Amino acid sequence: MKSTIAFLLTLTATLLSHLPTPSDAFVYPKTPISNTVWKPEQDVTISWHDDKHAPLLSSSPIFDIFLMTGADDKQKKLATIASNVDGGTTTSVKYHVPHVSPPGQIYFLMFQTKDGSGMAWATRFTITDSEGNPGTLRPVIPEGGTINPGGIGAIISSSAKHRKSSAAAAKPAAAFADRTATAAGAHAPVKAANAPAASVGGGNTQEENVVVGGASSHKESSALKASAGGLMAVAAVVVISGLQFLGF
Repeated sequence: MKSTIAFLLTLTATLLSHLPTPSDAFVYPKTPISNTVWKPEQDVTISWHDDKHAPLLSSSPIFDIFLMTGADDKQKKLATIASNVDGGTTTSVKYHVPHVSPPGQIYFLMFQTKDGSGMAWATRFTITDSEGNPGTLRPVIPEGGTINPGGIGAIISSSAKHRKSSAAAAKPAAAFADRTATAAGAHAPVKAANAPAASVGGGNTQEENVVVGGASSHKESSALKASAGGLMAVAAVVVISGLQFLGF
């Protein structure tokens, strides 16, 4: 019985440990924004400024920037855009846009410090197919919901782009939602003792799932807070139900 109670308490602690907090933010992304459209093979600029939350950029935090896809609570890393960025000296990076499938407004950015002290997200924006077709995926938070379901995209090779029909872009976001595995602790940032100069990626694939990683934008952070509250409620139900089952 004691072991069962210990398991329930451990499960609750695990759920709560993955909830993001408002203090996670440290940069405010300026570009891309929600109406931004990227086309494969373009060279684009990603920029940001200080969010006035710790760690302040004046303290020169070292961070990475990732291209992401997926729902608010089941985010998936597609590529490392830039690594070892010095927040004290850098406010923008260039990126060579990769080919993706499907096209649509289902892609976003995540900024994460090397020591895990700060995380921030840019809102979902559109990446088109090779012909400039933006697709039809425009996921929004359902009425009465708290989670943006997003959509699941992937980086594809340039040789495969011609084999992707425009019909795939018309599928609803829900059709892609079950492709992401939920692996807690999938991303454990490692503190860099002597971070080298920032390096910028060029669409290198780095598929990885991030569970309850954060809101898809600064403006959508309230929605994620609500989803975090939902997870807290689930955790509470797990403990209460388990104790009731044991006769408490």
